Amino acid sequence: MKMKLVLILVVAAVLTGCSVVEQIDRSVNYTSEATTYVAQAAEFARKLPDMAQQAANDPEVKEKLVAELEAMKQWVAEFNALEAPAIAADVHAKLQEYNATLQQDIDQVLNGLLNDIPAVQAVRDSQIVQTLTEITRLVEQINNLGG
Repeated sequence: MKMKLVLILVVAAVLTGCSVVEQIDRSVNYTSEATTYVAQAAEFARKLPDMAQQAANDPEVKEKLVAELEAMKQWVAEFNALEAPAIAADVHAKLQEYNATLQQDIDQVLNGLLNDIPAVQAVRDSQIVQTLTEITRLVEQINNLGG
């Protein structure tokens, strides 16, 4: 009887320990994914105005701009599909809110480009750079998740 109790306690301790390790691992993985995503958003925000300016005179740059906008939409969708650990729920919810706005901004710019609105004007008429900036401002909160 005593042996069964000891065995049950050992198994319970191992399972509880595994659960804690798993939670830490999920938090670290999420922090890494979120940091990468925010870095992509920051880089996109940095180069977007120049690309829009160059797209006015270069059809190849305009095509590249469209491809970059589509890629950003894909990154947004992939990030939104992540399952955030409980510790990151608030930050993830904020990112998802910004991402919904970003999706709308990207669609607005893409529609403008399809309707032959100059890229600079399409970007300026949207709030895309502002939305990307709001996303990048969350980096400190994301980094604090890691400890």
